[in-house]
Amino acid sequence: MINFKQFIQINEGGNAVEGVVGINQENSIATVKSVFKDYLKLLGLSEKDTAILGSTGKKAPKAVSGDIDIALSSRELLKHKNVSTFGDMIDLIINITKKKGYKFRDLRSIGIVSVGYPITNVDGKQEGETVQLDFMLVDNVKLASWSYYSPSYLESSLKGLYRNELLYGIAKFAGLKVKEMSNDKQPITWDRFWFSLSGGLQKGTQSLKSLKTGKVTKTAKKVSSETLSDDPDTIIKYLFGGSYKASDILTFEQALKAVQSSSFPHKKHRKDIYKMAKEGLLKKKYPVPEALDKLT
Repeated sequence: MINFKQFIQINEGGNAVEGVVGINQENSIATVKSVFKDYLKLLGLSEKDTAILGSTGKKAPKAVSGDIDIALSSRELLKHKNVSTFGDMIDLIINITKKKGYKFRDLRSIGIVSVGYPITNVDGKQEGETVQLDFMLVDNVKLASWSYYSPSYLESSLKGLYRNELLYGIAKFAGLKVKEMSNDKQPITWDRFWFSLSGGLQKGTQSLKSLKTGKVTKTAKKVSSETLSDDPDTIIKYLFGGSYKASDILTFEQALKAVQSSSFPHKKHRKDIYKMAKEGLLKKKYPVPEALDKLT
């Protein structure tokens, strides 16, 4: 329902609601509990139908999170008596927000409602302040919880997007099968996998051939695709083999170690995977970790 590029734009590109501030880690968990008390019963959801995304509650003491991201299960929201469409879900969240008197921004085009939510002032330093709360509608809360996972400061110094760049590369080469070559022996059409943060692992066909003219172009386009799995453990089996579970691949360091393992099933593509991950980070203007840089 929301893609990674959009997620980054919302979370890295500034505030959607006026007047909000970052939230101190000491206040974050208490504020989330207040959010659940305010919204979940009225939405017809329980805590298991939600996932806290991003860095909330995971940063070091005295650190600050820019906002609070909470994924809501669209599948469960559809069971609410007043909900039958995607628009109804957004409207339900907004109606509750209006009744509470909170400022908000309707970002339904990317499946988000942003709310200026009052901070629970545990540390005594944020009296009367509000933090941006982003409700994100997702099809699969379990997948979102894992794919948007943000390591705590004790787990890794690198954001979750670093691990995901590796996963994008592994997915591409794990399912790579050339179907058509050019006269000079260059791949024209091939089958491959894609890893999507919101959709899971997909397989399909990509081609340099124009569907209209049949001529070879410079840019490959997706011809067809279907979902292989949206279960994190199953996705990991496809990408890393049967020795790992999703809980084993939460950080960049864990993913890189698994790629370097002797049991990694796609050894011949290691250099391609490293290169794709590095290029993805540079494109997003993030520094390349030394451990990855020395491999490329």
